[in-house]
Amino acid sequence: MSTPDVDHAVEEALAREAVRATHDPRIDQMYKRDVVVIYAFVFALWIVLWTTFFLAANPFIEDEGLRWLLIGLGAMASIFNATGMIQNTRRLKHEAVRFYTQDLFWQDQRRLLKQEMNAEKQRLRAGKKGGA
Repeated sequence: MSTPDVDHAVEEALAREAVRATHDPRIDQMYKRDVVVIYAFVFALWIVLWTTFFLAANPFIEDEGLRWLLIGLGAMASIFNATGMIQNTRRLKHEAVRFYTQDLFWQDQRRLLKQEMNAEKQRLRAGKKGGA
């Protein structure tokens, strides 16, 4: 969900990047973390798919033609899924400022709210100690 404050923060970030080609360094950190996660999912996909096939299904397949058909279909599914996930990293790179600026805006808002709440608690504790 978007609010005018978030939209304004995103537009400012996009304008800053367009003028100076710079953005919040946290965006690069978040992007790198997400790329690592995506590649880990690609790796896990291949391991799970092929381990399942060769350890669970393959021993029970007696027809050699069926075995090669399933291997071919599994390879196609693996390649298409991996390609799609890797393509998402490229799309994410182009949309990183817009996407991550929204996330950072809400993280910063939550951090400010938490700081305000902690300051209020400290003020109340100081008031109780002074009045007691």
